[in-house]
Amino acid sequence: MKKSYIIAAVMALGIAAWMLAGQLFQSPVTANVSADAAATAAEPMRVSVRDAKAQAVERHIVAQGHAEPNRIVTVRAETAGQVENILKDEGAEVDAGDVIARLGVKDREALLERAKARVREQENAFEASQSLGKKGFQTQRRSDETFSALQTARAEMEEARIALENTRVRAPFGGVVLTSDVEIGTYVEVNGQVATIVDNDPLVVRVQIPQHDIATVVVGTSAQITFATGEMRDGKVSFVAPRADVETRTFRVEVEVTNPDGKIPSGISVEARIPTGSVMAQFVSPAALSLNDKGVLGVKTVDKDNKVEFHAAKIVRSDVDGVWLTGLEDEERIITVGAGFVRVGEEVRPVLEKDTSGADENPRASVQVSKKGGSTQGTRE
Repeated sequence: MKKSYIIAAVMALGIAAWMLAGQLFQSPVTANVSADAAATAAEPMRVSVRDAKAQAVERHIVAQGHAEPNRIVTVRAETAGQVENILKDEGAEVDAGDVIARLGVKDREALLERAKARVREQENAFEASQSLGKKGFQTQRRSDETFSALQTARAEMEEARIALENTRVRAPFGGVVLTSDVEIGTYVEVNGQVATIVDNDPLVVRVQIPQHDIATVVVGTSAQITFATGEMRDGKVSFVAPRADVETRTFRVEVEVTNPDGKIPSGISVEARIPTGSVMAQFVSPAALSLNDKGVLGVKTVDKDNKVEFHAAKIVRSDVDGVWLTGLEDEERIITVGAGFVRVGEEVRPVLEKDTSGADENPRASVQVSKKGGSTQGTRE
């Protein structure tokens, strides 16, 4: 019985001695690995940051619309007649007063000559009446009657002259003949349609502006217009409607664009960029954008204590390489890589972008970035 107790005691002492030996003679390599792991676990995560300063950025309203001619008119005949000649056909350029078409004069020239002769006759009668009146051989009443007859003859002559002149259908302003609506031999009634003339200089660009933006649009403001043809021109806001459309609640805005060469046709689609002032904003890559727990868009930054902050931001302008944001301080350290793996308030180890190509000393801080569809993906080792 005593022998069993002795054996058990010896075995217990052996096990204790073996465990103690392991504590005292632990491998240096194993000890170093454990220490490195503990140190790594305690070290803040490395993130890539960029020092950004706010810049003055011009804000724009971008609206779609179409280009209209400055003037367009249907030219109509002021007298009836048969078309004898067409001087300006479709596509022809015209100046104000150019004859587009001629109608047959028929007896209008003869009527004008007769009216002229009547005027000369009444002028002679009036002069004789005046001479006799001065000598006392004619009453004032007779003198007044001859003067009235002279005025009537002059009015009839003017009517005859206008009737003859109206056989020449003229362009009311300079432009291009859009349509010619008659042929030689066509009989045109009074007020009959002869041609349509369009004036494309300047062009009038019409767009609709939402009601919440209309207060920022001012007459005289410069605007950049991009036409469907690819042509780009500068223009000026010439009109802002004083009342919104009752159905769309948008306001009609017109931008005048010079088109002296007539190269740009009217009726085509356009995009108008109307500046509405400037604002201080930060430029960031879309990959730096993130959402907080409430779904608010913004960016994560690092403060002076190397702790993560979230700033709600508003996109005020988009460019090819990124976006301009408001809502940040004038100077910020924006996290460009690793924002998805750190929390607000967490202490981090910021590394400037220009230094991130240096080394990867800490495996835990290694961040791999993949841009796809504007999102940032990373792994934390």
